[in-house]
Amino acid sequence: MTSINSTTQINLTWLAIDLEQSLLSPAYVIVLRTEIVLLFTILLLICELIRQFLKRRIAIHINLLLLFVSIVVLYFIHSATQFATVLRYFVLLLYYKDPHELLAPLWLVSLLVGSFYIQVICYPSLHFCVMLERLRATLFLNKYENEGRKLAIFMITITWATSIGFMAFIILQAYADPSMEILGALYLTTKSTSEILIYVNILTTIMVIMTAFSDWRITIMNRRIQELRARATDYSLSISFQLNENLLSMRLILPMDIAYATIYLLYNALVVLLRSYRYELTAATYVFYYNVLNMLLYLYAAVTLIVYIRFIKFIKNNQQRTNEKTIKLVDQATIHFKELQKQWG
Repeated sequence: MTSINSTTQINLTWLAIDLEQSLLSPAYVIVLRTEIVLLFTILLLICELIRQFLKRRIAIHINLLLLFVSIVVLYFIHSATQFATVLRYFVLLLYYKDPHELLAPLWLVSLLVGSFYIQVICYPSLHFCVMLERLRATLFLNKYENEGRKLAIFMITITWATSIGFMAFIILQAYADPSMEILGALYLTTKSTSEILIYVNILTTIMVIMTAFSDWRITIMNRRIQELRARATDYSLSISFQLNENLLSMRLILPMDIAYATIYLLYNALVVLLRSYRYELTAATYVFYYNVLNMLLYLYAAVTLIVYIRFIKFIKNNQQRTNEKTIKLVDQATIHFKELQKQWG
């Protein structure tokens, strides 16, 4: 028993020293500073997005709104926990006296890193759900305006439940592995869950590519419908409104999903490559490279939120122009009706 305890202590000491040297290296300092700026920017952008939405109150179908809210909530949870992780290292590096203080217990790692495993499944799945909802809005154009929110709530619930369940599985596997405590818990993946994550990354990459391709086809479908409606003799206000919403929303969704598919494909390819060399690297070096790769996703998240904010302004301005045209048409019709009344005495 004494031998096991001494071996554990030696391993923890070695890990603590390795982590200290890694955190104090110029490369890691640059990465940490870049991460904290990106993550803080994301949190500020989320606040600005909420402010803009409450200020402008755009008209958008409730199902699409619920899905976008879920994406923003996911951004907030993931960014807040990652920001806390980076901030913790910054504070510890200022005041620590022993390298062991840089290590974290497994429960704290679960709290800070757990959101990453939610994001792995939840974010690609929510994008897929948005695509399904836009497909539904296109196929059922004439009655989608009156569709309820049950399907959207069901998709969101299944997505979040699956993602949280996956996170719980990763955490429980980490607690069940005796070597995790010996390693000092810089991450949560074990040998078995690391292989599972590779397959999950492959599946989510396929999902993201399918989403981007489907968005492109949906955009083409809506443009063709618009061309057909332009030649039609009958006019429906509800169909025109829904078609306009479809076209406007796809102007946002299609470019962002193509960009996400590109970045996610690159990110997952590099992650799989990194995981294949995991046991040839020290734990601190492995975490360092993972943090470098994560900056790709942070940068995409920041750009996405900026686009969301600008899109809210764009939709509001578009709706104002549409309302002004409608008011003018109504006023003209009223004037014309009054003139007819005068003529008929």
